[in-house]
Amino acid sequence: MSSARDAGVRPDAATVAALYDIIGGSDCRSLAVVGLVKNAGKTTVVNALLDNCPGRFGLTSLGLDGERTDHLTGLAKPSITPPAGTLVATTQGSLARSRYTLQTLEELPFRTPLGRVVIGRAAGDSAVEVSGPTTLAELRVTVDRLLALGADQVLVDGAINRIGSASPRVSDGVVLATGGMVGDGLDEVLETTAGALDLLTLPAIGPETRALVREHAAGSARAVAFTAGGTAHPLELTTVVGEGVTVARQIERLGATTLLVGGALTQEFVDDFTRVLPPRTELRVIVRDATVLVAPPATVHRFLRRGLRLEVLTPLRVLALTVNPFRVPQPYPPRTFFAALADAVGERTPLFDVVNGLARLPEKTAPARPASPPDESR
Repeated sequence: MSSARDAGVRPDAATVAALYDIIGGSDCRSLAVVGLVKNAGKTTVVNALLDNCPGRFGLTSLGLDGERTDHLTGLAKPSITPPAGTLVATTQGSLARSRYTLQTLEELPFRTPLGRVVIGRAAGDSAVEVSGPTTLAELRVTVDRLLALGADQVLVDGAINRIGSASPRVSDGVVLATGGMVGDGLDEVLETTAGALDLLTLPAIGPETRALVREHAAGSARAVAFTAGGTAHPLELTTVVGEGVTVARQIERLGATTLLVGGALTQEFVDDFTRVLPPRTELRVIVRDATVLVAPPATVHRFLRRGLRLEVLTPLRVLALTVNPFRVPQPYPPRTFFAALADAVGERTPLFDVVNGLARLPEKTAPARPASPPDESR
């Protein structure tokens, strides 16, 4: 599965329409499309939405996915090909490399390593390198300008190593793309995909907890411990990075039951924290949102297996999971792969394979079965 316009890769129109129905019915003005790995089919999904769905999309990215050729397969990476009329925000450097015709509407006031970000309207149907601002604050401004200039919805091109594009500060919803290249075998693909979905759909704190932490959630403290009586104990740290041992010892000393973390949870922090924290410690850990979890899913699951609870101030809205059976050297049979993933992730989110015409939706909105079965050799 590569670009929606590459020869031999034609998304199924009914399946793309069903995906768009979910997006269009979600009231999301901005949507991050995030690939778990290269070759997960993310670009195919973006192109399919741009090509086949009504409405005027805007398009941008958080930074740049810098590889033009996939180092694992040696294949040229698919390009995004916005149809004429699409509002696009990209950098001056990317435009120069794309040979892409854009009717420039405005230039934004911040710079990137590839020059300023410009917004324009696509004048033709050709490939463009989409790169964007490198900070969430600048990405938010970019999305807002695309909407103000007439986009009905904005697609933010992202990847798991640029997961900030899915932050609720920028995107109202997320489409997650997974595929056969996620793991060395089917079991690893299923485990990794389900694990990533677990993290992206962490539960929000309840009303009582929100009242408890409200005063400190927007404060400058990097970590605040709360005891059972509700007393807050700001920990004197400039960052939690590299301080897992210190934080664990403070939790034990205070007998804290809740920990509010203001920064990122890294693998080093989680490893050190769980190693030092006494067994059977009952603790709820609260982070801003799932995009601050920069530790691998397996590391976070080890954290949760200790009996610790992980919650977020602001949950992400995962609208759909898209599926691509491609792998090297031999793709998975589409129906087999789709069914295995559907079983692994359960009913938490709709599933789509937009090329092979497969969808698993809530029963009342499930589309009719495709007229012709997908090619199992893909």
